[in-house]
Amino acid sequence: MELRNRFFKGCIPPKDISLKHNGSDVCAVFEGFMDYLSAMQLGIIASDQLVLNSVSNVEMAVEALQGYERIECFLDNDEAGRRTFQRLHDCFGERVIDRSSLYADHKDLNEFLLSKNAGNNV
Repeated sequence: MELRNRFFKGCIPPKDISLKHNGSDVCAVFEGFMDYLSAMQLGIIASDQLVLNSVSNVEMAVEALQGYERIECFLDNDEAGRRTFQRLHDCFGERVIDRSSLYADHKDLNEFLLSKNAGNNV
């Protein structure tokens, strides 16, 4: 369970992945739930969704992603995001697609959404 407000960001351990099945052969992968919610707000996913809730959960994700034809990664534009993408790519090869170019000038998908809505009351 994630706990968050403007003063506190934390969780009730242990951290685990969150996987939402929609019966798709495509799975979108996010580092955190805020990026997942941002993708929903932007309307850019219509597949199964996996939220890592921490890049340290990548090995759990590897197990959960078995059987998907395509894995679309919406990971952070930082070293941890690149390492996580590389680990998934090492396991699944060309089935893994890096979608971070959609928000290349931003740290993550949530920051991209916030910048897109700057000045709007969202």
